[in-house]
Amino acid sequence: MRNRVKSYEHAGFTVEYISDRCIHAAECVRGLPQVFDPEKRPWIDPTQAEAAAIAHVIQRCPTGALRFRYASGSPQEEPDPEVTVEIVPSGPLYIRGDIRLPGPDGETGHEARLALCRCGASENKPRCDNSHIQADFDDAGTIGDSKLVPVQGSEAPGIDITPAPNGPLLVEGRVQIIGSDGQRVEGARSALCRCGASNNKPFCDGSHVEIGFEDKAG
Repeated sequence: MRNRVKSYEHAGFTVEYISDRCIHAAECVRGLPQVFDPEKRPWIDPTQAEAAAIAHVIQRCPTGALRFRYASGSPQEEPDPEVTVEIVPSGPLYIRGDIRLPGPDGETGHEARLALCRCGASENKPRCDNSHIQADFDDAGTIGDSKLVPVQGSEAPGIDITPAPNGPLLVEGRVQIIGSDGQRVEGARSALCRCGASNNKPFCDGSHVEIGFEDKAG
């Protein structure tokens, strides 16, 4: 996770772009093409729309590659109150909410939007880098036999996601998983497959051991 950040500022409002997180979902281009135009340089021009409109579109970016900052005293981005995990067919997990994820230095960072690899081929694990395309990863994005633990009483807000060494994504906290067919399951704590081989996706079934999955960074 290299996290190269470029900033574009106008009138006390700053758009930040982290290129290593971008997988070209193009929500920004569809939302405000006059601000986000890949054919121009610089490709982000915050002078072309009101700050509130730009902030609204940025929050549609599923990877967190785009972020925004207002000048001191102005409202900042708030994560979704509930954590959701959307399964993209033959693609990553889109996660939204109050997310805590270890960084490359071991320090835990807070995220509001993430796209995490589930094909096993990303060079930027645990984040998606679109390697599922070259790897011909094929999965319908539906929910198998749920391995979520039932919610017991009140759970602390947000979730912690920890990539197990050469293993799954360990999720601690209350979460709702959404399949590509609209099915939803809710619970707390689970292990999500990130090697691409589980027969019970999106949950881990131990297949990472059988295929010798390796992640030197995690």
